[in-house]
Amino acid sequence: MAKIKVLDRLVAARIAAGEVIDRPAAIARELIDNSIDAKASEISVDVRGGGIESLSVIDNGCGIDKEDLPLTTQPHATSKISMIDDLYHLNTMGFRGEALYSISSVSKLSISSNGWTYTTDGSIDGELSKGGCEKGTRITSENLFGALPVRRSFLKRDSSEAQLIKNTFISKAMAFEAIHFKYYQDGALKVDLPIRNTLKDRVLDILTLDSKLNRADFTYLESENSIYKIRLVTSLPFLHRSDRSAIKIYVNGRAVEEFSLVQAVSYGYGETLPGGSFPYTVAFIDEDPELVDFNIHPAKKEVKIRNRAEIHHAISSLISQKLPKTIPTIKSNEEELPLVPVATKKVAFEDKEFVYNQTISQEGIKKESVEINSPRITYQDSPRDNSWLEKAKNLSSIKRDIVKPSTVKKEDVWNIEVKKEIKYIGQAFKLFLICECDSRLYLVDQHAAHERVIFNELREQKTVQKLLLPNEFEVDSDIDLFLSEHSDVYTQFGIALSKKEDKLWTITALPALALSYEKEVVELIKTKVGSDSEIEAALYAIIACKAAIKAGDEIDKYSAEALLEKVFELEDPACPHGRTFIITLEEEELRKMVGRTK
Repeated sequence: MAKIKVLDRLVAARIAAGEVIDRPAAIARELIDNSIDAKASEISVDVRGGGIESLSVIDNGCGIDKEDLPLTTQPHATSKISMIDDLYHLNTMGFRGEALYSISSVSKLSISSNGWTYTTDGSIDGELSKGGCEKGTRITSENLFGALPVRRSFLKRDSSEAQLIKNTFISKAMAFEAIHFKYYQDGALKVDLPIRNTLKDRVLDILTLDSKLNRADFTYLESENSIYKIRLVTSLPFLHRSDRSAIKIYVNGRAVEEFSLVQAVSYGYGETLPGGSFPYTVAFIDEDPELVDFNIHPAKKEVKIRNRAEIHHAISSLISQKLPKTIPTIKSNEEELPLVPVATKKVAFEDKEFVYNQTISQEGIKKESVEINSPRITYQDSPRDNSWLEKAKNLSSIKRDIVKPSTVKKEDVWNIEVKKEIKYIGQAFKLFLICECDSRLYLVDQHAAHERVIFNELREQKTVQKLLLPNEFEVDSDIDLFLSEHSDVYTQFGIALSKKEDKLWTITALPALALSYEKEVVELIKTKVGSDSEIEAALYAIIACKAAIKAGDEIDKYSAEALLEKVFELEDPACPHGRTFIITLEEEELRKMVGRTK
């Protein structure tokens, strides 16, 4: 007896649907893609009961012809491609012809367009009737997994499923600023994203929806060549978080999970961010369709990029070279209460609501002159507002953040064309050098500052010294190929590098300042590829970091003054890794903090 059977078409359809439609958010994802492909300028998503009860996507796109409506739920029916070569020239969000077929297999589906409505309920064939949406298309899924109770039991609560749909909606809207998106949940409009003129505006509209992020804390970066275009909406260095979840990658309009490009964003920031911190970044890569393949994941969440290494390098370079640098500035919070001086013979404590005067009685003064330590001093209290006591009690509950950090562009406070008189004050915490200049206090990270000074000196010095014993080391195939073609890159930096045999290289000379860091230089050569400028920066940064004064080292007055003189001659007060190492505090702001004015 034969054991192999051909599955019933409906059973096969429901099995296949499980790869594409696993929850209501997947339906939203597929239907929004179709609306985008239909050239819609308005897309609305209407969710009821977490999308399980019903989920509708309405658009004003090109619509579907009457004769095509019954074909929409047939397996592998699509208007996007017609032959296999089309897979390598895709410029649409959808292409497999699986979405409507899969949705109709696990729910009741109705498709309305051009005055006709096609309805199917968990079967291949459906019913066509007159009436419905006249312009564009309205597609509604109802009673999801109604015939598959086991599958339905794995869904989350309605509110959680609705949130996942909302997240999908927002993710799709992020990349298409020329489309007006609306999201309704149980009859209420929850998100309204009007058409925007720029991609940056659309991204910032979304990033500032449910958080305290400020639009001014982001910048827009862009680079382009004949093959790809990169656009980034990314946070300035002082704004960051403790995980990578705010780094989003889009390739040809699709949100994808591509860790290497997330990593490229982090590399671009380098040490401008504290350790373990990551930026808010949305990266859009518009790539030649022939160089990408989305046909590797049912939900198109993954992508193969043939020139991924090149794009990785382009993203990190774009950020490291064009990200605006800022100098942190401490500013007072003028909304907070002023500091209160200690009471002597008479104190006037005044805020916007009440005044409380306190005087020492003449009798108490006389007794104090006789018995200095007497506890019997009395006071005469004259409140002008009977509620003063209650208000005074409430003072302890008021938040007393005296200062808040701010940032300003470096050109606002850093002008090396003007000769400055620097007054060295001292060292704090064996890390910060404190000085006064131009009515500002400057706190300078001694290690990062010295690092930058040494870095600049390395670039200028030409002294090379031979090694007593040549240093041999092995490299991987890709590094071996790079060194074979570009070993002269290291020669110009004072490193004598030669190939002994396949994958085996030898160093015979180093820059004089690098002799103590031979091991670190070798490790760099074994792992680094890139342009001349990138290799130079990485090489000198390693040497400078090792040679610089460390945090925790004490520094004498004369050495500190000499270092500060060189710091104030720098064009850019940032360490070789890109991190700004100066914080400023203006005299006026400091006076505000202690309640003193000129």
